[in-house]
Amino acid sequence: MKGKYFSVVLIILILSFCGERRSGEVVWDKGLPVISSPAVLSDGSVIVGTLSGTVMEFSRNGGVKWSYRVEEKDDNIYASPSVDGEGNIYFTTGQGYIYSLNKNGRKRWKGEVTGRVSSSVAIHPRGLLIFGSFDTGIYAFDREGKLRWKRYTEGPILSSPAISRDGKIIVVTNAKFVYCLDEQGDIKWRFPMRGISRTSPALDFDGNIYVTSMDHYLYKISPHGKKVWEFKADHWIKTSPIVDGKGNIYFGTVGKSFYSVNSDGKLNWVYKGKFPFNSTGFVGDDDVVYVGSNETRILGFSQDGKVVFSFKNPIGEVIQSRLSIIPGSGYLLFGTARFFAVKIKAKGLDPASPWPKFMGNLRNTGNIQSSRF
Repeated sequence: MKGKYFSVVLIILILSFCGERRSGEVVWDKGLPVISSPAVLSDGSVIVGTLSGTVMEFSRNGGVKWSYRVEEKDDNIYASPSVDGEGNIYFTTGQGYIYSLNKNGRKRWKGEVTGRVSSSVAIHPRGLLIFGSFDTGIYAFDREGKLRWKRYTEGPILSSPAISRDGKIIVVTNAKFVYCLDEQGDIKWRFPMRGISRTSPALDFDGNIYVTSMDHYLYKISPHGKKVWEFKADHWIKTSPIVDGKGNIYFGTVGKSFYSVNSDGKLNWVYKGKFPFNSTGFVGDDDVVYVGSNETRILGFSQDGKVVFSFKNPIGEVIQSRLSIIPGSGYLLFGTARFFAVKIKAKGLDPASPWPKFMGNLRNTGNIQSSRF
């Protein structure tokens, strides 16, 4: 009897082990061209926009829940979808439209602007939907699709906004300025940079703003628009900064380096690679920073700068997309010509971080007041 009992237990243990996903294993993948960061919901569902003009929702295990194709022919979705507290979805398209879908993937409304758009929609706590356009405009729609205001700047806006605890709207332009506006669209201050920027800002809990630029600099700006410090990297910076729970800032450069800088603007460490970094990653709850590389790999860096994770893209393409994660399952999400879910050791984002990924949180609200979902 004891031998029979032991055999049953052994079989259960073997089956359990065989069912365990290993770190670095592809869990599922889809034939979708994606460069944006997907939105992830509390049940693990994934909402992603594609370069073929389709928005889709998948279950955490990769099953298709719904699919929506935009109305314009040959339109593309470069921006990441954003999801509000009621489950409504907002996204912009390359041809200059903003769409809203309900949680079942049905169109609620569509708005139009006068320029092309690659900016994701930041969701203001007062109900405004904020994004920038190539026409130099900053736009604010309400959640029912009415344009509330627009403000023009000196240059095109390719990046996505961030919204501070006190409701201020931070926008980086391609004309060497960082703008701060209030919810009425009034400009509170402008911060000059040395060069243009196409990356999106990160925030900390004290209201400080972190911006990377093509001028080689990472800037820390106070809530009042004053320079706190600047850090010079080795080359152009095309990745948006992210911040961990200890206040360390991470970004990569075209010069093949990945940096960790502390909250005082001092270098923690730099990884010298063989290929540029154009991907914005995330900080996991395992204290590892995951980021894509033009080496066609996703790398994971420990707090002291060691490579502790390496995943080779199965289709051999460079990884320039913005990464995300399905919490609980610990499935890292990234896109190239295909969209992948890959098992990693982290189970979610760094819970102490103010801005652990692009757009700040899993629903891509760009709002530091939002929860992880």
